[in-house]
Amino acid sequence: MLRKHVVIIGGGWGGMALARHLRKIPKNKIRISLISDDQNFRYSPGLYRVATGHREKEAVIPITDLTAKIDSLEFIKARATHINRSKKIVNIEGGQEIHYDYLVISVGAVTNFFDIPGLKERSFGIKTPREIHKFRAHLHQTLIDDKKPDKNYVVVGGGPTGVELSAALASYIKKVTKRHGLPASKINIELVQAGSRLIPQSQPKASKLVLTRLRKLGVKVHLNAKVEGESEDSLRYNNRSIPTRTVIWTAGTTNNALFKAHRNHFPLSPSGRVIVDERLRVDAYIYVIGDNAETPFSGLAFTAVQNAKYVASDIKKRLYGQLKTPYYRPLQPLTAIPVGARWAVFQRKNIVISGFLGGVLRSFADLVGYIDIAGFGMGLKLWLGSSHKEEKCYICQTAIKKEDWVTQSSYS
Repeated sequence: MLRKHVVIIGGGWGGMALARHLRKIPKNKIRISLISDDQNFRYSPGLYRVATGHREKEAVIPITDLTAKIDSLEFIKARATHINRSKKIVNIEGGQEIHYDYLVISVGAVTNFFDIPGLKERSFGIKTPREIHKFRAHLHQTLIDDKKPDKNYVVVGGGPTGVELSAALASYIKKVTKRHGLPASKINIELVQAGSRLIPQSQPKASKLVLTRLRKLGVKVHLNAKVEGESEDSLRYNNRSIPTRTVIWTAGTTNNALFKAHRNHFPLSPSGRVIVDERLRVDAYIYVIGDNAETPFSGLAFTAVQNAKYVASDIKKRLYGQLKTPYYRPLQPLTAIPVGARWAVFQRKNIVISGFLGGVLRSFADLVGYIDIAGFGMGLKLWLGSSHKEEKCYICQTAIKKEDWVTQSSYS
């Protein structure tokens, strides 16, 4: 029997978790092609840390490193340009045609600026290494080279990324200014949220704990604040303005343009996500998972990994002739949101734990996340390295070594 060809489009959480689970199928039954226009997997929970002085290698990981031990897998660095469902073909850049027996699409969401004037042109992001490098260069330029720091550094979006970043930024800017002997007392970190509470997908109790913690860290939080536009030196909201040259946008995403370009293939929900059946499929041979699929709890890494586990199981059963597989059953995700060093809010259903213990649980969740995409050995190594700090600035790098020595000495 000829080997079945599974084509995965997307090297994010869904794609990488799926590849790991498919590796268990014997090589004589399956071959896997993973197509991504990015050569790296981005560990999204760690990107805010890279933006605030931590090492990049644990958050931006080459896909070839993660798939090196999957003998049945071929990585293709390219962008998928067209899908022909009737012929079961994916076209990629350069015109190459790739035939599939099963196609799994998990290309992630993209930033949505909601057509708000000035944001796309002026705001910073932290979704990609390029965006992070640009943001850190800007911070270095304003804080150190020009010695003209912004009075206000503004994060827009009260979801997990916005909360994590604003808390980390408050601590990071204090450290950088201290290392360089600059005054930090007049620098504000401001978090702008359109809704009435932070992390609205969580329990109200968790939202209140996060708000209290941010304020304790010195972050100014603006709720019910609808952003109207960004100019060269200010952010406008609710007919008010905040003087700033630094706005970090974390407030919105939309589905990948691949699906809009193939509307005839993919039925879309009002949210723009793809409508899938009880087996996460749009037809007998195409699965859509992760941020792209209209499923309960879509938009979370946890959900993408659960989707991937199910699809791997479904494909395996089909390969072995077990056509009647159980339907996908979504698991309610746990959330663990860090708000500053060694402090987090952890939530599982109605259970909410905050403080140091929440931070411990968040650290454990990071370990599980790394193992999901890298396996135990490599995942453990990445997790252990994720707390390492790194700066290009010599003064900051020297200060980090002293700070680490003091921390280690205090525990010896």
